[in-house]
Amino acid sequence: MMIRPNEPFPTPDTWFSLYVSYGETDCMGVVYYANYAHWFERARGQFMREMGGSYADVEARGLRLPVREMNIRYLAPARYDDFVRVRAGVSEWGRASVTFVYQVYGPPDGSKLLCLGLTQHACVDNAGRPIAVPGWFKDMCCP
Repeated sequence: MMIRPNEPFPTPDTWFSLYVSYGETDCMGVVYYANYAHWFERARGQFMREMGGSYADVEARGLRLPVREMNIRYLAPARYDDFVRVRAGVSEWGRASVTFVYQVYGPPDGSKLLCLGLTQHACVDNAGRPIAVPGWFKDMCCP
């Protein structure tokens, strides 16, 4: 479930910041909707690095995390050259899955809520077979 503005955000969390590039916008000058999914991925990668491992480290240990579900609720648009901040954290652990949640904030000062989202990831081995969430991975993400 997405974390609403007045609900507590899970910790630990991270903040990924960027300025919207021209190439991320559509012909109306608004961020193209699919770019939010890319921002989620970048924030998720930063979260893992800050927690002590990268996606590459996780994959080297035999864990893959394909996206099983993604939900995005757009509240207000971001535009070219806007300063945007993406907040990311783990909201839920399943037997063989992990759910990350996101909040995207933007102009005028990076504090206006623009978007809510979540991605649920299956835990699979290198052959694509489901596996239980490894303890080391859960410890890494929630120290």
